[in-house]
Amino acid sequence: MTLFAIFAVTMMMLSCSSDLTRDQRRVRRAAECCYSYLQKGKYEKFVGEIAYADSMSEDYRAQMVDLVKEFAALQEAQHGKLLEAEAIGDTIIDAMAQVYLLVSYADSTSEEVGLPMVKVDGDWKMQ
Repeated sequence: MTLFAIFAVTMMMLSCSSDLTRDQRRVRRAAECCYSYLQKGKYEKFVGEIAYADSMSEDYRAQMVDLVKEFAALQEAQHGKLLEAEAIGDTIIDAMAQVYLLVSYADSTSEEVGLPMVKVDGDWKMQ
């Protein structure tokens, strides 16, 4: 069996497991929480979940909030209201992770989004 085949089989076995590790549960919950802020229009809280948010200048933080508002408005214009973001997978390597979210909209469309996350002082934040 080739190294790629062994890797593929291992990944399939891991993805089929219903037993999530503590880190998987925490990073998935953190990613879903970030998207819930988008859903509820809490753009400042969304920006606050960025790993380096505490070191942003006031002006830069305000620009980030404006960009997130614009992004949310564009998504809503294209697909209707964001209804739900459900974590459907993840890849974690040490203190870095990629969480895969299934984002559903009012127009019955959905898309898979990869959200990069990083562990900061024990908490998962957007990278």
